[in-house]
Amino acid sequence: MIMSRNHHIQALRGIAASLVVLSHALDVIVEHRILPEWFRPVGFSIGGLGVTTFFVISGFIMVYISYHDFGSFSNSLYFARRRLIRIVPTYWIATFVAFALYQIATLSQIATLSREPSAIELVKSLIFIPYPTNSFLDMQPVLGQGWTLNYEMFFYTLFTIALILPRRIGLVGVFLVFCTIVAAGSLVKPLSDSTPAQTVFTFYSDPIILLFSAGMAIGVLRMHLGGRFVLRYPFWIALALIVVQIIVNIFFRIPSRLPFPQVISIWITGALAVAACAFAAPASAAPTSGGRFEIIAEALGDASYSTYLFHNFIVVALKMVFPITTVTAVFFVLVALLLSNLFGIVFYRTIERPISALARGSRIRWMPLPAWGRLK
Repeated sequence: MIMSRNHHIQALRGIAASLVVLSHALDVIVEHRILPEWFRPVGFSIGGLGVTTFFVISGFIMVYISYHDFGSFSNSLYFARRRLIRIVPTYWIATFVAFALYQIATLSQIATLSREPSAIELVKSLIFIPYPTNSFLDMQPVLGQGWTLNYEMFFYTLFTIALILPRRIGLVGVFLVFCTIVAAGSLVKPLSDSTPAQTVFTFYSDPIILLFSAGMAIGVLRMHLGGRFVLRYPFWIALALIVVQIIVNIFFRIPSRLPFPQVISIWITGALAVAACAFAAPASAAPTSGGRFEIIAEALGDASYSTYLFHNFIVVALKMVFPITTVTAVFFVLVALLLSNLFGIVFYRTIERPISALARGSRIRWMPLPAWGRLK
């Protein structure tokens, strides 16, 4: 069953992707010693808020679009196929680009790399198998930010199985599996231990997977309440929550790694932001009722996956040519945000979306760039 499009959730996805871009742009400013070193983990905590929001959105969307599809093996296969088409092609392209750049940089000796991925690591990255690279670093694939996709694919696998079952059993089953995995993982690596995981099991048993369950719970509430509870200005409420959390992170110097359960305080912000947008008024012909900013944010949300995967290339390239000084630092961050999102929009409309249509067997319809004129 096709559900109506939630434009506010799409807008929030655009904000979440921009938070990740912002964190890496701020890291460049720290590298140039314009911001103090203590700001580095705080900056990454801003990106972590974006990832938190993404995971909750993912849990919500899966329930929202599949609520009436449970109890069917064919629907389960259809869901799995759609998820693979949505995730794999763009991720593989970005991963191959990253691997090629690593090889070029190594051969030309133009930079000292922190890692030189092997062919085996490339294969593991492509099939979503996490692997350790350094005892002090996270288990990141060739494309660093791809670590989140390992969790996403794990969630999609469980949800695919859940769709075979009756709805109540399937949804409760996913939640119980996540809780069981986290509990079992705590026997190997205490929940209060926030150091990077070094095994596949400790990676997947990280409490962060509970964010998908939070999103699913929001999805169930949304489907049960329907239009009986509608929140006014949902996007602006969500944005305000995120801005306040960013200010708190900076003021209290909250790092990117918090032990459990302290990290729940950050998760709550992401969950509340998603919940606010989930209970928006039913979609109308216009993208949003709030105005031009939401329309732009929704366009960014459509392209958020491409923006997320490719933004590091943009940020790194920009810092090589941009004259970063105390005066220009703010402009660097703004330009990084602008170019990363613009690239995401172009890639989404010219490559990601057409490839997905081709994989689904649909006719390729090349999308024009956003009609910004209608925002005037």
